[in-house]
Amino acid sequence: MYAYLEGKFTYKSPALVYVDINGVGYEVNISLNTYTDIQSAEKGKLYTQLQVREDAHILYGFSTQQEKEMFVMLISVS
Repeated sequence: MYAYLEGKFTYKSPALVYVDINGVGYEVNISLNTYTDIQSAEKGKLYTQLQVREDAHILYGFSTQQEKEMFVMLISVS
């Protein structure tokens, strides 16, 4: 649904980042690898994957397209 988000990082932790895009803040779950890549950045682009479940909509973000593709392959395994 969302291919990527590009904006200002207003909050960062090893598992979570808030991305401000024109005044709207998106909460994005990230990996430690992505956190390492964006740790010193004030703004940037995250490739995203939205996971829709009965009880939640979870947005995951990745610093590279390859990391996103690996995540999609991993969650497709039953």
